[in-house]
Amino acid sequence: MLLVRTSVASSAYYVDNGIGQTEKMHEMNSRDKRELQHEILTLLGLHQRPKPKSSTTKDSAPTFMLSLYNSITSDNGVVKDDSTFHTSHNVTVGDSVVQPIEGTDIIISFVNKAKKVPHLRHEKDRTFFFDFSDVTAKETVVGAELRLYKEKSKKWKKNHEFQIQVFMLRQGKDPEDKILDPLSNITVNANTEGWITFNMTRAAELWTRQPEANLGLFIKVLFVSKGREINPNKLGIVSYRGSEDKKPFMVGFFSSQELVYPQRTQTALRRRRELYSYREEQEKYTDYNLSRHKRGASGGGRWPCQRRSLYVKFRDLGWQSWIIAPDGYHAFFCEGECSFPIGNHVNATNHAIVQTLVHMYTPFKAPSPGCAPSKLSAQSVLYFDDDGNVVLKKFPKMIVTSCGCH
Repeated sequence: MLLVRTSVASSAYYVDNGIGQTEKMHEMNSRDKRELQHEILTLLGLHQRPKPKSSTTKDSAPTFMLSLYNSITSDNGVVKDDSTFHTSHNVTVGDSVVQPIEGTDIIISFVNKAKKVPHLRHEKDRTFFFDFSDVTAKETVVGAELRLYKEKSKKWKKNHEFQIQVFMLRQGKDPEDKILDPLSNITVNANTEGWITFNMTRAAELWTRQPEANLGLFIKVLFVSKGREINPNKLGIVSYRGSEDKKPFMVGFFSSQELVYPQRTQTALRRRRELYSYREEQEKYTDYNLSRHKRGASGGGRWPCQRRSLYVKFRDLGWQSWIIAPDGYHAFFCEGECSFPIGNHVNATNHAIVQTLVHMYTPFKAPSPGCAPSKLSAQSVLYFDDDGNVVLKKFPKMIVTSCGCH
């Protein structure tokens, strides 16, 4: 497919011109651009475009999420048919959730905000706070894990063992009192280096149901042979002060009871009418080429039912600051005739073949079969939210994979 580009960047979507080329549909004014932005945001389940304070993809959480995204998608965010979310990326040792995680369509990496929470500030090397307040009741927790990076420690002998314990902070009888509720523990040696995962599913389930119960997490490191506690930093546990690509973060895996399937608004319907109006103009313009190229297959100047290109470029919408991947949305659409005789290449159903015959003899009683999607694929989108968390969403039936007469 040849991609035809022009220097003007105001247009945001591209359409197949009928002769094997993809070109900009037309210049978009400010209102059209806002309407298209609104339509796609609604499809993503967002009321407005996120405005993250930081959008670097070199930090630990975005790097991990981008790795996940690449593992389940092919080009342009199309989800592989046999893909499921795995949690084993770059793990040295850990008490991870079940691999692979079935039924997951939303993954969120949460940024540690302990330094902004008053009761956690004095223990910033041992405490973590991950804000689950934006997780809705429609999103069921499938699993969750805390990821800590451990560097090699030269302060101890290589075979010395240490137990890293993770606790959920719970409210005590007095407002100042906090109770340590054990969640997970992993034993490592001083020479261990890499990411360590801890199963935090129970904490995530509680915080989703009761956001007010989220008081944070607390870690302890126990020198096993001596039976005494040491500072996590002395074992090489990277804290909030460490390298950006090794900072701790939490990952939540969710199953959405209702991913956004909005009914087509008047704006979307108008956009579709504009598309077909544009296609009609293109047909007039390219009729000579099409008649030579397609007549043998369709019996006329129009092409038979087939998949056509429709591409929305996120950068042209000004969204490159918050959408990490993909660069755009390859929606595609189905267009073309379903007239007699129907060839094998149009993926016609048996009913469509019969309907074509009926339409040929009694055109006023039976309509011609329509050109419609035969197969749809899921689309994944990776983006920053307002809090700097990275969200990976998988939307089913978003991309037309093949078309046929139905």
